[in-house]
Amino acid sequence: MTPRSGPDFLLEIGTEEIPARMIEGALKDLADGLSSELQTARLLPDSGFTPSGNIDRFGSPRRLAVRARGIRSSQPDAIEEVTGPPVGAAYDAAGRPTKAAEGFARAQGVAVADLERLKTPRGECVGVRRKAGGLKAQDVLSRRIPALVASLTFPKMMRWGAGEHRFVRPIHWVVALLDRTVVDLSLCGVRSGNRSRGHRLAGSEWITIADPSAYLEVLRDHLVMADGEARRGAIQAQIRGAAAALGARIAAPPGAPPGTEGDDELLQEVTHSVEWPHVISGEFEASFLDLPREILVTALRHHQKSFSLEGTPGRVLNRFLAVADTPGDPRGAIRRGNEWVLRARLADARFFWQEDRKAALPAHAAALERVTFHEKLGSYARKIRRMLGLAEAILPAFERSGLRVDGAAAREAVRLCKADLTTQMVKEFPELEGIVGGLYARADALPERAAAAIYDHYRPRGAEDALPATPEAAVVSLADRLDSQAGIFLLGIVPTGSRDPYGLRRSVLGTCRILSEMKVRLSLAALIGQALRGYGEVSIEGAVHPDKARASLLEFYRGRLQHLGETASARQDSVRAALGASMDDPYDLMIRTQAIDALRSEPRFETLVLAHKRIKNILKERPVPPHDPALLQEEAERALDRALRKALPLIEAAQERLEYLAALREIERLSPELDRFFAEVMVMAEDPRLRNNRLGLLRGIAGLFLRVADFSEIAVGSGPVAGAARPREAAPGTREAGR
Repeated sequence: MTPRSGPDFLLEIGTEEIPARMIEGALKDLADGLSSELQTARLLPDSGFTPSGNIDRFGSPRRLAVRARGIRSSQPDAIEEVTGPPVGAAYDAAGRPTKAAEGFARAQGVAVADLERLKTPRGECVGVRRKAGGLKAQDVLSRRIPALVASLTFPKMMRWGAGEHRFVRPIHWVVALLDRTVVDLSLCGVRSGNRSRGHRLAGSEWITIADPSAYLEVLRDHLVMADGEARRGAIQAQIRGAAAALGARIAAPPGAPPGTEGDDELLQEVTHSVEWPHVISGEFEASFLDLPREILVTALRHHQKSFSLEGTPGRVLNRFLAVADTPGDPRGAIRRGNEWVLRARLADARFFWQEDRKAALPAHAAALERVTFHEKLGSYARKIRRMLGLAEAILPAFERSGLRVDGAAAREAVRLCKADLTTQMVKEFPELEGIVGGLYARADALPERAAAAIYDHYRPRGAEDALPATPEAAVVSLADRLDSQAGIFLLGIVPTGSRDPYGLRRSVLGTCRILSEMKVRLSLAALIGQALRGYGEVSIEGAVHPDKARASLLEFYRGRLQHLGETASARQDSVRAALGASMDDPYDLMIRTQAIDALRSEPRFETLVLAHKRIKNILKERPVPPHDPALLQEEAERALDRALRKALPLIEAAQERLEYLAALREIERLSPELDRFFAEVMVMAEDPRLRNNRLGLLRGIAGLFLRVADFSEIAVGSGPVAGAARPREAAPGTREAGR
């Protein structure tokens, strides 16, 4: 704990029950906002205070709270400057004060002789400096905290009373303490004090918070575990203990990577749903175990916020664990209530399963003509036809990359991958899209590779999610993503800031991960072009030109590829350099980035970088044709030409094998010839044929670099460089003219 250096400030906002999904974000915004306000208000100590170390955040369904430990008790004194008229207006030509100066001095209560000359953005002015005493912390906080709370936003807000108050939920009490002193303020019409409320089951009596340091202990005495991390830990310990007592373990949610144990997302949700957690073990009829595991687990977590249990991986038990907001359940009433509701939910799930199974999956797919993909982009049936065309372009790339793909299974999966959107099961559990289709495909005895591809084609759902488990699923996933991306960008919808209503960042990042992590080599530009052409049959109202959509989407990919490279621990400038050469093949990009990072430890790396920077600076954007070896006159340029022609096939071969580190080392070997060239040859010769030929030779050298990276993006310090400035003893004027 950070040593105490001043008073502690506590703010607790007591409300009606806040939705669990909104609490974590609200606490972060409140803590960040308080940190910013304390800094702006000059209430932070000179040293030893950090937001992570000194600002605590606590929350539960009925309260949002922050505590700042060790702030200033008052603002430090400050020197205040009050500026008056410009010096030219304050004094006449003889230096005597004018009426403007006299009037300003009189208004400030000082003698004219006490006026000082102050430098301001509008020039030199007369003015006065006076010492301003700092305000007390409670006075500053009482003014700033209401504005901070009013600035908080939530996915959904409520109004109450006459409609003049707006917050996530109606506010019922406010605690605002600076040590033991109440900070007088008002939030949505509620006056602050030092009284809070405990758990509903502890009665409705008010409880007094003596000072901020006693906050957690006082609430705990009244059945509120306000520390979210402690509450999460308590729930986790209870569910693990209850599972172990039954010889079971916590089942992972559908779609989790194989071998995953536990449900972190559900754990986070129940943590913010209770104030005093108590885990209850319940049971349901074993006959429901004939439902697929994915449907059982989803019914429990979706409707009852309950954890499923499994004995051996994949074998769900007819037991569950629920988290109640109560000290206990001595008579079993809560357990029986959960069992009763769950029985009805599972009966519904069985009904949906049986009803959906009355028609085979292809029959469900036929109904996609009536399901809208997007109001301006047509039906899902049209989307499937476009995806089939994309899959045909993607399949050969997988084969060329050494991945064996069952083409027939991939095509069948594309045709049926959206069929489950018409089922009752997916309407009840939208989070099972794709998974339900895979389950129904297996139940229909469709080929397993097609069923597995349907089941998996939404992966990866996020940055940490597993990739599709099979090449067929990856083909379907890519076709689905690229078609959606093309359609949305044709509508001119590009994610900005935090707005991304169609999940395009996640979609593009998933595409990049599939291609790079599965080592599939293909042209993004070609595939995006085909995806955009697929919409040729659709008349899209307000569509942007396909060329603009293509450029915009490729630029969006550049940003995601940059992010992906940096999160993989590559240097930022290494990623930019690799992108500067080409971003068309994400797997190739990843290999080149790794090669650049690997070469950084070698002694001639900086020389290589500075050489390319220099060549690029000379060439600028001059359009020059390839050089003609017959026009080379000096031995230094002929030697560089020979080195270039010797290196080129070796670099091409290394590039073909994706051995970019070897390619870079071949480029490194050109350094002596480059050094000599820049020392002895005047690049910018007066003869235009000679000048253009030498520029063409440098263009060829630059082309070698750009097979791997644009090294002008690499940040390096000063040091020796091929052709760097040094005393010149050879051909007069060569180096300077070559700049």
